[in-house]
Amino acid sequence: MSAWLRPRSVLWTLLFVTAASLALGLAAGSSGWGFTAPEIVWQIRAPRVLAGFGAGAALALSGALMQLLTRNALADPYVLGVSSGASVGALSAMLLGALGSAAWWSEWGVAAGASAGALAATLLLLSLSWRVLARSGVSGVQEAPVSLLLIGVMIGSAGSAVVTLLLTLAPEAQLRGMVFWLLGDLNGATHWVAVWLALAVALALSWPWAHQLDWLARGDAWAATLGVPVERRRRQVLVASALATGAAVATGGAIGFVGLVAPHALRMLGLRQAPWLLPASVLAGGSFVVLADAAARTIVAPVQLPVGVLAAAVGVPSFLALLLKGPRGAAR
Repeated sequence: MSAWLRPRSVLWTLLFVTAASLALGLAAGSSGWGFTAPEIVWQIRAPRVLAGFGAGAALALSGALMQLLTRNALADPYVLGVSSGASVGALSAMLLGALGSAAWWSEWGVAAGASAGALAATLLLLSLSWRVLARSGVSGVQEAPVSLLLIGVMIGSAGSAVVTLLLTLAPEAQLRGMVFWLLGDLNGATHWVAVWLALAVALALSWPWAHQLDWLARGDAWAATLGVPVERRRRQVLVASALATGAAVATGGAIGFVGLVAPHALRMLGLRQAPWLLPASVLAGGSFVVLADAAARTIVAPVQLPVGVLAAAVGVPSFLALLLKGPRGAAR
């Protein structure tokens, strides 16, 4: 590995990219680039940038954790179905018709609904997977990752069906806002504290045991012989990933490809060990969303595009390029 691809060098580069992306995010506005009145920068742009960075960082961290947990480099944060639960909760809040009747509901209603939906999906996921995780915790049986994927797909499919029903029943006056939210939209996303707290908790649940997550990714039997409490670590990763995903979706909607592309790109750069991969994913995912949102605000200004559209436009070709150019052994 060349010197510039050493983990420490990559982290320093990511810190520089993070600082630059935050500066660009503060300079981007619907009227163009540049710093205008201080109150606009600090009261409107700064909260949006912090919310976008927190959402992107949480999604990238969740993606890295899910790839370790399922031993699949193509896994992403939405594989658990938590995002579908958050979508159901948010759209239900919009459909209640109370968004315009009270100022506090207009400000907090969608985030509260998304958080409640994500919590319900997480509890359902934990209850359904509890027996599977307990059964295969230290026995070396390799069925737990597959079972988790199947449970997540089931919850996600059920949530998607409910989302389709809600969109069908929605009045035209609210349909545009609901669709924009589903595409991933940071317009009005000023509540950044919750996603940053969720990100901190997710890191606290995963990063101190990052070496054990590497061993767990090599197989249950291997990790158990090294003294890893397999069942406990799986549940920690599951809770951390669900918490980060739920908070991110509640903050900025269903922004896609961040949790898939960021960890995969970092592995291509040589960051395959979890102690380096997890913090690097936080920086890369947060920077990616901030830059995508800056472009979404300015590319067709004064019209603001959903950040999820830009994320997909960049994420799909980037991931295909990484997949085609990368070595065969790039994924675990």
